[in-house]
Amino acid sequence: MRGKILMAALWVASLFVFAACHDDDDNDKDYKPHDSVTAAFTAKFPNATAVTWETKGVYEKAEFRESGWECEAWFSKDGQWVMTEKDMVSYANLPAKVKDGFAGSVYSSWKVEDVDYIDRMNTPPLYRLEIENANSEMYIYFNEDGELVKQSEENAETLPVSVNSFISQNYPKAVVVNDERWQDGILEVDIIDENLVKEVLFDRNNNWMKTSWSVLEANVPQVVLDVLKGEAYNSFSIGSIHFIQYASGENVYRFVLTKPHTMNISVEIYPDGTIALD
Repeated sequence: MRGKILMAALWVASLFVFAACHDDDDNDKDYKPHDSVTAAFTAKFPNATAVTWETKGVYEKAEFRESGWECEAWFSKDGQWVMTEKDMVSYANLPAKVKDGFAGSVYSSWKVEDVDYIDRMNTPPLYRLEIENANSEMYIYFNEDGELVKQSEENAETLPVSVNSFISQNYPKAVVVNDERWQDGILEVDIIDENLVKEVLFDRNNNWMKTSWSVLEANVPQVVLDVLKGEAYNSFSIGSIHFIQYASGENVYRFVLTKPHTMNISVEIYPDGTIALD
């Protein structure tokens, strides 16, 4: 009899535990961030539906649908948009220029498994294609002009301990959003830190090499911009700007410069206006 009472008590207790877990799940689904975040989200994605929110570290992430696509967007706690990813599902949904770029690439015979649109603050959007050929799987990235800008292996399942340790020590409030091992063995870990998406690179032995992120021209010191007024560069336009922290301790602004009918060139300039020579 005492055994039956004990079993009944445990069964009732289990019901309370289940109910508590169920309530927690409902609370998670009903979670809403601060009004400043939801207002910024509505302004940027007025046609979003089926919106749910969750906290990721010091950031807020919305998952939603827009134009029939599954999307996620990251915001800082004060409502600053950081990045968006959209699952475009299939190759057919890509812009014509990106399709042409893929058709003209060395991967044109590979099967496209999935397509994502990636938009990050201060950075031109990219299209990420997940492709496979026999037993090989890769990610390749195209810009809006259909240019292949990067290729990497499938995402790693777990980060090496030394890499996790480096990120937690040097970027304690960062959230890891993506990691990929390039074909040459370099590991790229994308993090959101200080409301910026930063690329942290490690060599094949998982030693830190450099960290970089996009910056606006308005945030570059004038002494650095003045270098581009010189005869060697004044006929070019600025295509992109990254700030780079190297493991050597050097920090530079890296410019990709463009000019019609001419190959792009890159130049690295120290914050004091000195050109970094190779």
